[in-house]
Amino acid sequence: MALGRKTGGRARGTPNKRTLDVIDRLEQLNCDPIEGMAKIAMDEANPPELRGRMFSELAQYTCPKRRAVEHSGEGSGEISISWMNTTDVRSLSSAELTDQLLQRIAAGEVPAEDVPRLMDMLRQQIAVRA
Repeated sequence: MALGRKTGGRARGTPNKRTLDVIDRLEQLNCDPIEGMAKIAMDEANPPELRGRMFSELAQYTCPKRRAVEHSGEGSGEISISWMNTTDVRSLSSAELTDQLLQRIAAGEVPAEDVPRLMDMLRQQIAVRA
């Protein structure tokens, strides 16, 4: 890195020799680790702990990991939505909460400057509930 940037070596994203060797060996053995994990996960004869671990491993390839989200409001820490109390918000499903918010926005009951913040809160709430 004489020039403050990478010069020479493998291009970014190119597998190293060891990785290529493992991929080649798995192909020679006709072994597909993803397929193997899927078979273990779907076999009801396997213990639930093992099946759960396999599903968890497989999920990494299809679903992004969610980060923890912390909500806080001014002063008391409660987030205030003037047109709906906290109990109502907690009792609604994500779909119902989305519908309520969109209906209130369409009816002009939500100030335009609050819409981006509320949409962010809604996205985070849905991610937490998922």
